[in-house]
Amino acid sequence: MIFNMKLANTKDIKKIDSLIESRYGISENVRVELAGFKSYEIIKNRYSPKKPLIVVGTGNNGADGLVAARFLALNGSDCRVVIVKTSKTHTKQFASNLKIIKKLKIQHQNNFNKINLKTHDLIIDAIFGVGLNRDINTSIKKIIKAMNLSKVKICSLDLPSGMNADNGLPYSECIKADATITYDFIKPGLVTDPGCRMTKKLFHVSLSTPNNLSNGLDMFLVDNKFCNSLVKDRNMNSNKGTFGHVVIIGGSKNMSGAILLSGLASYKTGCGLVTLCAPKNISNVLKKKLPEAIIIDVPNSKDNTTMDEELFAKEIKTRLTKKPSVVVIGPGLGSRKGLLRIVEETIAYFKCPIIIDADALNLISNNLGLLSRCKSQVILTPHPGEMSRISKIKISEIQRNRLAIAKKISKRTKTITVLKGFRTVISDSGKETFINKSGNPGMATGGMGDALTGIIASFIAQGYTAKESALLGVFTHGKAGDIIAEKTSKRGILASDIIKIISKTILSIEKNKESFLDTDEITYV
Repeated sequence: MIFNMKLANTKDIKKIDSLIESRYGISENVRVELAGFKSYEIIKNRYSPKKPLIVVGTGNNGADGLVAARFLALNGSDCRVVIVKTSKTHTKQFASNLKIIKKLKIQHQNNFNKINLKTHDLIIDAIFGVGLNRDINTSIKKIIKAMNLSKVKICSLDLPSGMNADNGLPYSECIKADATITYDFIKPGLVTDPGCRMTKKLFHVSLSTPNNLSNGLDMFLVDNKFCNSLVKDRNMNSNKGTFGHVVIIGGSKNMSGAILLSGLASYKTGCGLVTLCAPKNISNVLKKKLPEAIIIDVPNSKDNTTMDEELFAKEIKTRLTKKPSVVVIGPGLGSRKGLLRIVEETIAYFKCPIIIDADALNLISNNLGLLSRCKSQVILTPHPGEMSRISKIKISEIQRNRLAIAKKISKRTKTITVLKGFRTVISDSGKETFINKSGNPGMATGGMGDALTGIIASFIAQGYTAKESALLGVFTHGKAGDIIAEKTSKRGILASDIIKIISKTILSIEKNKESFLDTDEITYV
């Protein structure tokens, strides 16, 4: 994995910081100086401030701010520093850098209320860093509110003050930054929702930390460079068998579109063959809309809406003549309780990877023990509502703790869990967790999840591992949406729009060709 794609939570950072000094003798003084100087360079290039206000706490984050203030002052800016008391004591780095500020006669004071924010052209926020682990007090909350309301651009150091570094939630109040300069490792809170909405631009600054200290990190950011390292060349000497066989089980009288979208997405992503297993009442529609697919039409249920669960296994065993590379179950399947039998028989019969999606997720939500019977890797692809039914946790709580809950369910079920939504989270049996960077609000339309499932299935069929397929599938799906958004709008992007350009999107990943939305948010320094 590429070093700058690794994410570090608060616990990881504390451990790494300790090892940097104890193992290598690199002092905190050196790192604070480097962080402050590199921050100064970014601030100078991005803002060229004439009269910046540096708001510092009394910890090491404040020390970073004092170093940046020093370099700004020495290079012509009319700086003013205001000190916010964030704890009863000062860190050594803060105290030593404050002495330098005083010797250089840089304006500084302790009373924020006497500051006229509108007289400054930039506010540098260095109040809290990753050490914050509690709700902030009323006086500091007022300071943060005043900074946000000032309409002066804010540049935060390491984190927007008030943000939980691990999940992006505010500790009662959080800075809304124009840019954030973060050090060594990107923190999960900066790239997951809602934290990613607290800063428009993110600069990632390396402090020359020895690479081996990142070996134990198990969280990653999935972006264009990450996926470029996964994409394989396609052999010229290939046939449809080379690129695998996707079997999709689903569809019902009023939901023929879901299985169609999954099948078409599988083909357009590059698999060799698609078989759709659906009730007879929609088979003619499937044949007309996707003539390239093999159709196994199972007799209808007694109410003529879904397939007959009593005949499903027999039809599959007698009519599925080509061994599948991957099986998808769920798109448009229906929610009738009896259909759980189809999910059970799918799990029992097939030995290849299985993707459980949509209605199939709801059917097994009270029977997660079934997953232990799977003979190969399982991928679950819930949206927050489906995750709520699986986990028995309220949607609001899931949205507040997406990383932790995705990891928990993935570990509990021993599956790859794809928790869909803005900044989709992928967890591999709770061992590694990934945050996807692509995608936008325009993709919040019906059928989008069906397309994603087909894309993931197609990558598995082509020979990628289940984990690689989940990561590539989620990123490619989101990036296609971003490409469309660049040309049109972040509104009304359809699943069929995504499918139309999925092949070109994969090509852009192969060429490591980033879109505007890929490059605009994060810069590696």
